[in-house]
Formats: sequence, C-alpha cells, structure tokens
Amino acid sequence: MLPAVNKLHLLQTCSTFVRSISITPARFSNENDDEPVVLEKNPYGKPKPKCILCEKKIELNYKNTRLLQQFVSTFSGRVYERHVTGLCNKQHKRLLETIALSRRSGYMPIFVKDPKYLNDPKLFDPLKPLTPHSYA
Repeated sequence: MLPAVNKLHLLQTCSTFVRSISITPARFSNENDDEPVVLEKNPYGKPKPKCILCEKKIELNYKNTRLLQQFVSTFSGRVYERHVTGLCNKQHKRLLETIALSRRSGYMPIFVKDPKYLNDPKLFDPLKPLTPHSYA
C-alpha cells in the first residue's frame, strides 16, 4: 500500500491535470477536420508592383516641371502611356491633369521637352516598356 502522503500528492496532481485539460480550449473547433485549408493570399504569388509615385508618396504639383518633364517625350512633347511609365491609373490621370495645368500656366512648353531637362536621370526607359502595349 502507498503511504497516505503519497496518495494525497497523487490525487492533487491528477486533479490539476484534469482541470488543465478541461480549461484549455479545443485545438480544432471545426466539426469536420477534413475540409481544405483556405489561405488568405497566395504564398507563392509575386507582390503587386506599385507605381513610383505611390511607392515614394510623391505629390504632383504643376510648378514642379522637372518631375513632370520626365513623363513627356523628348521629340513629340506627348505624355508617355501607362504601360511605358508603370504608373497606376489614378496617378496617370492626375499626371495628365497636372501637365495640362502646367502647360496652360506657362511653366511647361507644349510641343517639345524643355532642353534644360534633357540630361536629367531617367525614371524609366521609354524604348523598353514595363508591360507590352495592348494593341502590339
């Protein structure tokens, strides 16, 4: 027979073990554990590319002609398309409005790129678009 002290200790240990099991929540509360696991996002997917203006949090201003001239063609004076610049739709629309306002205000020339900005570093290569054109 076990001494009374050992019996008491054994009972206390068992009771705390039973209490700890009943207090802890069940690990799998689903009724059917055979359901597939649904992930929130694809772990192997590429991160969505952000446009350079959104990524750097750059606000467009009609007086900042040095930035606006980066998105204008050197030869024709036209604004590069989204697939060349990599801008999102929202920023591209803002860019068009800001360039139009800057041209109307007289800060930017209308038909050509200002020659003093020709040696500025390029944000993108106009001859190598980021995505192919939809009609090409």
